[in-house]
Amino acid sequence: MIKSALKYVATTVLGLCLGVSAHAAVVTFTGGTMTNNSSGTGITNNSVVYQDVSKYEEAGFRVQFFFSGANPFSSIIGDYYGVGNDVIHGHWATGDYGTLTQIKITKIDGSSFDMNYFVLTSNTETGGGAASGNEKAYIHASGDGTSDDYSQLLPAENWGFPATQVFLGSQFDSVKAVWFDVANAVDCFGMDNFFIDQAAPGTVPEPGSLALAAFALFGMTAAARRRNR
Repeated sequence: MIKSALKYVATTVLGLCLGVSAHAAVVTFTGGTMTNNSSGTGITNNSVVYQDVSKYEEAGFRVQFFFSGANPFSSIIGDYYGVGNDVIHGHWATGDYGTLTQIKITKIDGSSFDMNYFVLTSNTETGGGAASGNEKAYIHASGDGTSDDYSQLLPAENWGFPATQVFLGSQFDSVKAVWFDVANAVDCFGMDNFFIDQAAPGTVPEPGSLALAAFALFGMTAAARRRNR
Protein backbone atom coordinates (compact mmCIF):
# COMPACT_ATOMS: atom_id res chain seq x y z
CA MET A 1 0.00 0.00 0.00
CA ILE A 2 2.81 2.41 0.89
CA LYS A 3 4.70 1.86 -2.31
CA SER A 4 1.51 2.20 -4.37
CA ALA A 5 0.70 5.50 -2.68
CA LEU A 6 4.23 6.79 -3.14
CA LYS A 7 4.18 5.84 -6.81
CA TYR A 8 0.85 7.64 -7.28
CA VAL A 9 2.13 10.81 -5.58
CA ALA A 10 5.38 10.74 -7.54
CA THR A 11 3.54 10.32 -10.82
CA THR A 12 1.21 13.18 -9.95
CA VAL A 13 4.11 15.50 -9.08
CA LEU A 14 5.90 14.62 -12.29
CA GLY A 15 2.71 15.29 -14.23
CA LEU A 16 2.44 18.69 -12.61
CA CYS A 17 6.03 19.37 -13.56
CA LEU A 18 5.38 18.51 -17.17
CA GLY A 19 2.16 20.53 -17.17
CA VAL A 20 3.83 23.67 -15.87
CA SER A 21 6.63 23.31 -18.39
CA ALA A 22 4.18 22.80 -21.27
CA HIS A 23 1.97 25.84 -20.66
CA ALA A 24 4.20 28.52 -19.13
CA ALA A 25 6.49 30.73 -21.18
CA VAL A 26 9.26 33.17 -20.43
CA VAL A 27 10.20 35.59 -23.19
CA THR A 28 13.85 36.33 -22.41
CA PHE A 29 14.73 38.31 -25.57
CA THR A 30 17.49 35.79 -26.26
CA GLY A 31 17.38 33.34 -29.18
CA GLY A 32 14.43 34.99 -30.90
CA THR A 33 14.18 36.72 -34.26
CA MET A 34 14.48 40.48 -34.61
CA THR A 35 13.17 42.32 -37.66
CA ASN A 36 14.18 45.93 -38.19
CA ASN A 37 12.40 48.70 -40.06
CA SER A 38 14.36 47.97 -43.22
CA SER A 39 13.19 44.30 -43.11
CA GLY A 40 16.57 42.96 -42.02
CA THR A 41 16.56 40.11 -39.49
CA GLY A 42 18.84 38.81 -36.76
CA ILE A 43 18.96 36.41 -33.81
CA THR A 44 19.63 37.72 -30.31
CA ASN A 45 22.45 35.91 -28.49
CA ASN A 46 23.38 37.90 -25.34
CA SER A 47 26.13 39.79 -27.13
CA VAL A 48 24.86 41.59 -30.24
CA VAL A 49 22.76 44.77 -30.07
CA TYR A 50 20.14 45.59 -32.72
CA GLN A 51 18.72 49.06 -33.30
CA ASP A 52 15.75 50.32 -35.34
CA VAL A 53 13.74 47.22 -34.39
CA SER A 54 10.17 46.95 -35.71
CA LYS A 55 9.28 43.59 -34.15
CA TYR A 56 10.70 40.66 -32.22
CA GLU A 57 9.37 37.07 -32.05
CA GLU A 58 10.14 34.39 -29.48
CA ALA A 59 8.29 31.44 -27.88
CA GLY A 60 5.15 32.09 -29.91
CA PHE A 61 4.93 35.78 -28.94
CA ARG A 62 5.44 38.98 -30.92
CA VAL A 63 6.71 42.30 -29.57
CA GLN A 64 5.99 45.26 -31.88
CA PHE A 65 7.31 48.81 -31.76
CA PHE A 66 5.39 51.84 -33.03
CA PHE A 67 6.80 55.27 -33.80
CA SER A 68 5.90 58.86 -34.58
CA GLY A 69 8.79 59.13 -37.04
CA ALA A 70 12.06 57.55 -38.12
CA ASN A 71 14.86 57.29 -35.56
CA PRO A 72 17.06 54.15 -35.35
CA PHE A 73 17.80 54.77 -31.65
CA SER A 74 14.10 54.52 -30.73
CA SER A 75 13.92 50.71 -30.43
CA ILE A 76 16.73 48.39 -29.36
CA ILE A 77 17.02 44.66 -28.57
CA GLY A 78 20.14 42.89 -27.31
CA ASP A 79 22.88 43.30 -24.73
CA TYR A 80 22.21 47.02 -24.45
CA TYR A 81 23.56 47.38 -20.91
CA GLY A 82 26.75 45.47 -21.70
CA VAL A 83 26.37 42.77 -19.05
CA GLY A 84 25.82 39.72 -21.28
CA ASN A 85 22.04 39.80 -20.93
CA ASP A 86 19.53 40.69 -23.66
CA VAL A 87 16.79 43.25 -23.00
CA ILE A 88 14.47 45.45 -25.00
CA HIS A 89 15.05 49.17 -24.65
CA GLY A 90 13.13 52.11 -26.04
CA HIS A 91 13.50 55.88 -26.31
CA TRP A 92 10.09 57.53 -26.24
CA ALA A 93 8.93 60.38 -28.45
CA THR A 94 8.26 62.38 -25.26
CA GLY A 95 11.95 62.30 -24.37
CA ASP A 96 15.12 63.58 -25.99
CA TYR A 97 16.40 60.52 -27.89
CA GLY A 98 13.66 58.77 -29.89
CA THR A 99 10.24 58.61 -31.53
CA LEU A 100 8.76 55.51 -29.84
CA THR A 101 5.02 55.73 -29.07
CA GLN A 102 4.05 52.16 -28.09
CA ILE A 103 5.42 48.69 -27.37
CA LYS A 104 2.80 45.95 -27.90
CA ILE A 105 2.89 42.24 -26.99
CA THR A 106 0.59 39.68 -28.61
CA LYS A 107 0.55 35.97 -29.27
CA ILE A 108 1.50 35.23 -32.86
CA ASP A 109 -1.55 32.97 -33.33
CA GLY A 110 -3.87 35.63 -31.90
CA SER A 111 -4.99 33.59 -28.89
CA SER A 112 -5.34 34.78 -25.29
CA PHE A 113 -2.68 34.60 -22.59
CA ASP A 114 -1.99 35.67 -18.99
CA MET A 115 0.72 38.27 -18.54
CA ASN A 116 1.84 37.58 -14.97
CA TYR A 117 4.96 39.65 -14.37
CA PHE A 118 8.03 41.09 -16.05
CA VAL A 119 11.32 42.80 -15.22
CA LEU A 120 11.60 46.58 -15.57
CA THR A 121 15.19 47.62 -16.24
CA SER A 122 14.73 51.33 -17.00
CA ASN A 123 11.97 53.90 -16.63
CA THR A 124 13.69 57.23 -16.31
CA GLU A 125 13.33 60.73 -17.70
CA THR A 126 17.09 61.15 -17.33
CA GLY A 127 18.83 59.41 -20.22
CA GLY A 128 21.28 56.84 -18.89
CA GLY A 129 20.83 58.00 -15.31
CA ALA A 130 18.68 57.84 -12.20
CA ALA A 131 14.90 58.22 -12.28
CA SER A 132 13.30 61.34 -10.88
CA GLY A 133 10.13 59.61 -9.65
CA ASN A 134 7.98 61.75 -11.94
CA GLU A 135 7.94 59.23 -14.79
CA LYS A 136 4.51 58.16 -16.03
CA ALA A 137 4.86 54.96 -18.05
CA TYR A 138 1.90 52.57 -18.21
CA ILE A 139 1.09 48.98 -19.08
CA HIS A 140 -2.36 48.35 -20.60
CA ALA A 141 -4.47 45.18 -20.82
CA SER A 142 -6.84 44.35 -23.68
CA GLY A 143 -9.23 41.42 -23.82
CA ASP A 144 -9.89 41.81 -27.54
CA GLY A 145 -6.48 43.05 -28.64
CA THR A 146 -7.53 46.64 -29.34
CA SER A 147 -9.66 48.08 -26.51
CA ASP A 148 -7.94 49.62 -23.48
CA ASP A 149 -9.57 47.63 -20.66
CA TYR A 150 -7.17 48.46 -17.83
CA SER A 151 -3.97 50.45 -17.27
CA GLN A 152 -1.40 50.29 -14.50
CA LEU A 153 1.20 52.93 -13.67
CA LEU A 154 4.71 51.50 -13.59
CA PRO A 155 7.31 52.39 -10.97
CA ALA A 156 10.17 54.73 -11.81
CA GLU A 157 13.39 52.81 -12.43
CA ASN A 158 17.02 53.88 -12.77
CA TRP A 159 18.81 53.11 -16.04
CA GLY A 160 20.20 49.55 -16.24
CA PHE A 161 20.65 46.86 -13.63
CA PRO A 162 19.71 46.09 -10.86
CA ALA A 163 16.11 45.90 -12.02
CA THR A 164 12.62 45.55 -10.54
CA GLN A 165 10.04 42.79 -10.97
CA VAL A 166 6.59 44.17 -11.75
CA PHE A 167 3.72 41.86 -10.76
CA LEU A 168 0.37 42.12 -12.54
CA GLY A 169 -3.11 41.34 -11.27
CA SER A 170 -6.01 39.37 -12.71
CA GLN A 171 -6.76 42.27 -15.08
CA PHE A 172 -3.91 40.89 -17.21
CA ASP A 173 -5.38 37.35 -17.41
CA SER A 174 -6.99 36.12 -20.65
CA VAL A 175 -5.81 39.11 -22.64
CA LYS A 176 -5.07 39.23 -26.35
CA ALA A 177 -2.67 42.14 -26.08
CA VAL A 178 -0.76 44.22 -23.58
CA TRP A 179 1.05 47.40 -24.47
CA PHE A 180 3.26 50.07 -22.94
CA ASP A 181 3.16 53.82 -23.45
CA VAL A 182 3.97 57.03 -21.57
CA ALA A 183 2.09 60.16 -20.57
CA ASN A 184 5.03 62.46 -19.92
CA ALA A 185 8.72 62.81 -20.70
CA VAL A 186 10.47 59.44 -20.33
CA ASP A 187 13.82 59.14 -22.07
CA CYS A 188 14.76 55.52 -21.40
CA PHE A 189 12.52 52.48 -20.97
CA GLY A 190 13.89 48.94 -20.72
CA MET A 191 12.43 45.51 -19.95
CA ASP A 192 13.49 41.90 -19.57
CA ASN A 193 11.84 38.48 -19.04
CA PHE A 194 8.08 38.43 -19.65
CA PHE A 195 6.60 35.64 -17.51
CA ILE A 196 3.43 34.35 -19.19
CA ASP A 197 0.77 31.82 -18.15
CA GLN A 198 2.36 31.02 -14.82
CA ALA A 199 2.01 31.90 -11.16
CA ALA A 200 4.10 34.45 -9.32
CA PRO A 201 7.37 33.21 -7.76
CA GLY A 202 6.86 31.16 -4.59
CA THR A 203 3.21 30.23 -5.23
CA VAL A 204 3.88 27.22 -7.46
CA PRO A 205 7.12 25.19 -7.43
CA GLU A 206 9.40 25.81 -10.38
CA PRO A 207 9.57 22.94 -12.91
CA GLY A 208 13.07 21.99 -11.78
CA SER A 209 11.96 21.76 -8.15
CA LEU A 210 8.97 19.66 -9.13
CA ALA A 211 11.20 17.30 -11.08
CA LEU A 212 13.55 16.88 -8.11
CA ALA A 213 10.59 16.16 -5.86
CA ALA A 214 9.31 13.57 -8.31
CA PHE A 215 12.67 11.81 -8.49
CA ALA A 216 12.93 11.85 -4.68
CA LEU A 217 9.51 10.25 -4.38
CA PHE A 218 10.42 7.60 -6.94
CA GLY A 219 13.51 6.90 -4.83
CA MET A 220 11.34 6.45 -1.76
CA THR A 221 9.14 4.08 -3.74
CA ALA A 222 12.16 1.99 -4.73
CA ALA A 223 13.39 1.90 -1.14
CA ALA A 224 9.98 0.75 0.08
CA ARG A 225 9.96 -1.96 -2.59
CA ARG A 226 13.37 -3.25 -1.46
CA ARG A 227 12.25 -3.38 2.19
CA ASN A 228 9.18 -5.41 1.28
CA ARG A 229 11.00 -8.06 -0.70
